[in-house]
Amino acid sequence: MNLFSSITEESFSYLISDYGFSEPVATDGSWKTTFLYMNDQIGIEIELNYRDMDTFIFMSKLYNGELPQNENSTRRQLEEIIEVEPSKSNGDRTTIEQFEKGIAQKSNLLKRNIKEILNTPEKVFV
Repeated sequence: MNLFSSITEESFSYLISDYGFSEPVATDGSWKTTFLYMNDQIGIEIELNYRDMDTFIFMSKLYNGELPQNENSTRRQLEEIIEVEPSKSNGDRTTIEQFEKGIAQKSNLLKRNIKEILNTPEKVFV
């Protein structure tokens, strides 16, 4: 596990302890690592994108306890759901410290909004 993965799991641990999400399933790609947290309604994907040096949070409604596997499924970015402008990294000029800070900022953004999202999933995933 790399430093960014450790920081991500620590930063988003409240999803497990406070909201009953599963332990994350980590998947490594060529330019990203994705952490998938699920409860009985929603899947939350935390993507560490190493090419952009940025963190993205995607949310999907689960069907029968699983993520939908088709292109018509509703997968939305957190900022779109809560109607705020997404923050952008400096790309390849992003420092390690800025990348770490970005992970924490996205975690805090989700933490401030997760209760409302969970309480009104029908408004979020129409």
